[in-house]
Amino acid sequence: MANIDYSRLTQDASVVEILSAVSKIKTKKEKIEVLQKYRARADFMHVLRGAYAKNVEWLVPSGDLPEGRSYSSAATIDTADDRLIRVYSQFIYLIKGGPEMKQSKREEIYLNLMSSLHIDEAKLVQAIIGKTLPYKGITAAIVAEAFPDIWPKESTTES
Repeated sequence: MANIDYSRLTQDASVVEILSAVSKIKTKKEKIEVLQKYRARADFMHVLRGAYAKNVEWLVPSGDLPEGRSYSSAATIDTADDRLIRVYSQFIYLIKGGPEMKQSKREEIYLNLMSSLHIDEAKLVQAIIGKTLPYKGITAAIVAEAFPDIWPKESTTES
């Protein structure tokens, strides 16, 4: 086991802080243990689902913000206009199966959300829209193993 004290990572840590800490863990077992610690956090689970669940289809463009739009200039996550822990519920407007609305309205919600979050959280949202996580070692397979009742294990061929 790594000699890093993850108990200092609080229950209200940002998803960015949690995933960043997990990416630094060397063993798969420890990664899974830390991921499972945050199972009750809806924002955390929505991010993991957004990145890896096959039934989540994003209806907003992935990639950089359009010209003329910018990320929040807040120095820290806590000083940004908003935090992912409060705005993740708006994901419902950005995915297939959410409320019916014009695409322009959907994209307006997305752009407002992105410009209210700290750049680190906004970049995480952009990554999950692209169906990935920007953190080394947090794969769909590890997430599926950490939460087997949510993500069925995919069949893999082993030699």
